[in-house]
Amino acid sequence: MKKIFLSMLLLAAAPVMAQLKGSIEYNLWRAQQGDTLTVFAEKAYIRQSASPKATIQDSLTTGQTIIAAKLIETEFTMKGITAPWYQVKYKVDGKQKEGFVWLGLMAFGSYQKDSVQFLYGIDKVTPGEIKEADPKYVILVKALNAKHAVLDKKSVTVDGGSFAISSDAKLLGGMGLDKISTIFRLYFSGESCGIPDNYIYYGWNGARLLELPGKTSMFDAGAVAHTETLLFPKEAGGQAGKIIRLTVDEEFGEDGETVAKSKSIREVYIWNGEKATKQ
Repeated sequence: MKKIFLSMLLLAAAPVMAQLKGSIEYNLWRAQQGDTLTVFAEKAYIRQSASPKATIQDSLTTGQTIIAAKLIETEFTMKGITAPWYQVKYKVDGKQKEGFVWLGLMAFGSYQKDSVQFLYGIDKVTPGEIKEADPKYVILVKALNAKHAVLDKKSVTVDGGSFAISSDAKLLGGMGLDKISTIFRLYFSGESCGIPDNYIYYGWNGARLLELPGKTSMFDAGAVAHTETLLFPKEAGGQAGKIIRLTVDEEFGEDGETVAKSKSIREVYIWNGEKATKQ
């Protein structure tokens, strides 16, 4: 409870949605001075000042890296994405250089499995269905080879705004799934009561990103809780050739702690090496 209350206080104190106007320092990139940033766009221009009209001094492509030097408190919006600029350091032909880049062209994160690099980032922001609704974020996942050529990519749309204040990703290994060398898991959260934690999974078979079942969890203090757990073959309780999703819905009593109602659901997906099909 204390952790949830603290998160709510932090959200109230500082807006953290740089994909929307009005926030500079807090955003899904969470870049800090000295961090290595990876280019996510097909081409990222390095400019002489923090402006889309400034002179281009270099251009970098997907998978190349730069070092964050200083946050610039100037926003720019493109494809619905509003993000700040960063002064950066980088190398071209062995020479150390400095310039400015718009953060919206960078990946949220970069993860390496053998010779394959996995990136994920935001492609565009689309409005909600009604004026008051949170926007939608179109997220791309890219798999690159050692020469930074794109081997495959997938797109997924997630609830944005207050529903995607923080994000992270992780490589899980194959988890016992046939023909899968690693699973790439994305995470988006609103970090407050009543806002779900969403997990999105892709399996990598050496050539393609394959969609896997995901999971969602939500806790509304003293009222309800929704918890989903995925079991892969390698895990305790898992079964060969299957992905199992366990869902528990709970309603709390008047004291806000005692579980008054509980319902459990077990779903089984059959994995054939290419696709997960609900049994």
